[in-house]
Amino acid sequence: MGGNASKSGLIEVLFDMRPKYLLIDEIEHLKPEYQTTLLSLMEIGILTQTIHKRIRQTQLKTWVFATCNGTRKLSEPILSRFRVMYLNKYDFSQFYEIAVKKLLVEGLDKRAASEIAISVWEKLSDPNIRDCVQIGRLVKNEPEIETAIADEIQNFKEYASQGKE
Repeated sequence: MGGNASKSGLIEVLFDMRPKYLLIDEIEHLKPEYQTTLLSLMEIGILTQTIHKRIRQTQLKTWVFATCNGTRKLSEPILSRFRVMYLNKYDFSQFYEIAVKKLLVEGLDKRAASEIAISVWEKLSDPNIRDCVQIGRLVKNEPEIETAIADEIQNFKEYASQGKE
């Protein structure tokens, strides 16, 4: 929901569905003013909407659960309403197992999936399952899979270095 939610969409869902639980993925992408809506809901259990000088209000008991890739963009008041849990990064065996499973679902064979997982782990400074999937989609039908993987790994490295300038 995070980056794709609009304030009116979020409020409409809350008014219409009156959920007991609200799950938000990547809450750090939710605009600060939309976080205010959640803060009010979490703080006092009241949801308010003003449209064309008309106010509607309801009392809700909604538990809010959220994920984020970093808390830097969240306001201190909303962050204080959550129990923050940090997850450890994958070790190689966990990374490999998950990456290969995801790549098999993408239609790659076991050998190509394995090669991509190992290459991403060894050659990218911050290995990520999403990178494996992107590379897998790009090289899926390449006859020279090893060369294609090496080329894409190099592209990822170059792209990452451009972002740091």
